[in-house]
Amino acid sequence: MRDSTLSVRIQHNQVRDESTEVVTKIEKLEPIALRKRWMNDLAQAVAFLQSLNLAHGDLRPENVLLDGCGAPYRRFMNGTEPGEEANDTSAGNLSPRTEQFALGSLYYFINYSFEVYGDRCLDPDNPREHGFKMIGLLQNLIFPELNGDSLIDDIIHKCWHNKYRKVTDLAEYTEALLVKEPSAAEDTEAGSSEDATWKKVLCQDLEYRGLLEFLCSDEPVKLGFPLGHTSMPDLE
Repeated sequence: MRDSTLSVRIQHNQVRDESTEVVTKIEKLEPIALRKRWMNDLAQAVAFLQSLNLAHGDLRPENVLLDGCGAPYRRFMNGTEPGEEANDTSAGNLSPRTEQFALGSLYYFINYSFEVYGDRCLDPDNPREHGFKMIGLLQNLIFPELNGDSLIDDIIHKCWHNKYRKVTDLAEYTEALLVKEPSAAEDTEAGSSEDATWKKVLCQDLEYRGLLEFLCSDEPVKLGFPLGHTSMPDLE
């Protein structure tokens, strides 16, 4: 599946009740190595944003794009300064706390193949109220039971309860998980050193062309950079 979203990919593994939209069966889980790589990619991306004093503000499966190898695009188009109001699909002011919480819920979706409380009907009399019921539970820090991989469940629990001082700390931990999972590169077909070098050069090129200034501007009018050969300063 090329250039899809995390939401669409995971939904292909689900069986749902047509009347309530509750997930009744998971046909399969994604490979554990791939799930760990997704977790790390997301943590690294959010940590990078925070290093620029920005927050994404709308971290959810529909906004995570996957490339042809199943790896998340690191898109920062929703970057917002911490302390600003979140958009209509989020709650409260943006902060490292809200980003960490959102990552926990994304990690739950990745590893359980349904969203938080997506496997139960919270209001049988009015299924349309499910979203409001779910938000109420989460605001009261009432979470579903975690009974999957113990290491991953621990990460989810810590994200939900704001146990990481910074997302950078979380990113260091998720990166360490990959070291313990040598098959991760095989599952994504994107683990070669040559690929990593190309990505680094591309990021340096985009930075040199002013991408970061563009993303931080109040009213960006266009996005598009030619990817041909250009002269660049020496970047280490």
